Amino acid sequence: MPVIKVNKQDFCKLVGKDLDWDVIEKKLPMLGVGWEGRSEEEFEVEVFPNRPDMLSVEGLARAFSSFIGVRKGLKHYDAKPSQLYIVSVDEKVSKVRPFIACTIAMNVEFTDDFIRSIMQVQEKLHVTHGRKRRKVAIGLHDFDKIKFPVYYTTKPKEFKFIPLGESKEMSLEEILQKHPKGVEYGWIVKDFEEYPILIDAKGMVLSMPPIINSIHTMLTESTRNVFFDMTGTDWKAVNEVLNILVTTFIDRGAEVFRVRIKYPDRFVETPDLSPKEMRVEYEYINRLLGLSLSKNEIHQLLGRMGYDAYDDGSYARVLVPCYRTDIMHPIDVVEDVAIAYGYDRFEPELPNLATIGQEDEFERFSTKLRNFMVGYGLQEVKTFILTSKKKLFEKMRMEEQDVVEAENPKTEEFNVVRNLLLPSLMEVLSRNVRRAYPQNIYEIGDVVLLDENSDTGTRIVRKACVALCHSKASFSEIKSLTESLLRNVGVKEFEFVETSKNFLIEGRGACVKVKDVELGFLGEVHPAVLEEWKIEMPVSVLEMDVNKLFEVAKQS
Repeated sequence: MPVIKVNKQDFCKLVGKDLDWDVIEKKLPMLGVGWEGRSEEEFEVEVFPNRPDMLSVEGLARAFSSFIGVRKGLKHYDAKPSQLYIVSVDEKVSKVRPFIACTIAMNVEFTDDFIRSIMQVQEKLHVTHGRKRRKVAIGLHDFDKIKFPVYYTTKPKEFKFIPLGESKEMSLEEILQKHPKGVEYGWIVKDFEEYPILIDAKGMVLSMPPIINSIHTMLTESTRNVFFDMTGTDWKAVNEVLNILVTTFIDRGAEVFRVRIKYPDRFVETPDLSPKEMRVEYEYINRLLGLSLSKNEIHQLLGRMGYDAYDDGSYARVLVPCYRTDIMHPIDVVEDVAIAYGYDRFEPELPNLATIGQEDEFERFSTKLRNFMVGYGLQEVKTFILTSKKKLFEKMRMEEQDVVEAENPKTEEFNVVRNLLLPSLMEVLSRNVRRAYPQNIYEIGDVVLLDENSDTGTRIVRKACVALCHSKASFSEIKSLTESLLRNVGVKEFEFVETSKNFLIEGRGACVKVKDVELGFLGEVHPAVLEEWKIEMPVSVLEMDVNKLFEVAKQS
């Protein structure tokens, strides 16, 4: 999921209130983003795919401002009409890249913070909503260099212009073969006979969507008026991305004008910044959330999420902002009511059913273990039960063993069922080598072992695995955590016996025993294994059989 960097001072200015670090760090994740850390001037958050409007600093600040009550309710945006700006769409593009939506932003003040924000949101939207530019691509141009009308058409491979980053003309075919952006994104259009081109009334090329803009219309420090083009294969997605960007510019003080798109069979004006309306039943909200909120309380909560809501009998008439691309069903509105209410305020309760059933004792024990892990400052991960022999054995320096194999695997990466949790955690660490340390993680999950005494020939075993990854990770640290965990679940008498495993450093590995029962192993991961996984930090690990631990804990 995309991670964005935010300047704190700029963020507070956009929110409309000076905020302490404690407020930002504690309340921002409650809005539905992941906190990734901070420095003296900046912080990073992970934005979930359902909220692309928060990929910009402006969108994040807008949502947070409503959430904490600074500027509650629907924020109205407007684009002024204009008959002067027309983009004519050639019928030839219908089989290549059929849709385009445009707008113009006037009187833009490009501060350093705004420039960074625009570059960041473009990059993130291209990757996420734009599906690496295949579905939607964004173009920003210096409006003052363009003569209208603009034409969206296609040109043969021999057609030439000077792309951004070059000093001489290149043919469209050369751009795909030699220009860095052409090499990266050429796969989107390379199979067509002609490639899409945006050109103005003077014959000046604006861009070759979705590959690269022309050098003639590039933004500079003196640019004050910007022409937007969004091209793509999905009309809805193209307009959603346009609305996200347009509202970002309006939040920075720009004045926006609509552009008339002349398709062969119709005229369309973009952008459409009007809110959409949705009716949501009050009883539906309360029933799903298990609450008894009044109509006014629901309206207030929706206001904190950037909506306007009005009473319509047994329904709330909800006005949804134009940039909220994730609101597609009443359940999405219910989710926002829950966020505004606060997930921390919900009290878990067992359903009121006519049954004598109760939560399984072993599951309660597993939950207790998870709570202890969180208390130790560990982060839970959930990995796939399917894996490969390479990950299970080769990368762990272990001899290959018999394991349960998939009969008809779709990929070699997931063709066997794991019999050990540790390789899964090593893979998680290997995928996060560029993230901040320490990375202390755990998983409580199932593995499958072969068992001749079982009717099915297999046996499902629950394991608990911990991996501590940082510059000072050691045997002593993981041993102390193991001792604390055992005592907390009620096991007072246990011993550590030195063990030898290929994936552990000799002399720094042990097995955990309670009387004659071996619960698992712990130790420091061998450097050769770390090298296999491309991990540059020491790793100390623990893996225990939860089923056995449960039994010995009951007897203690």
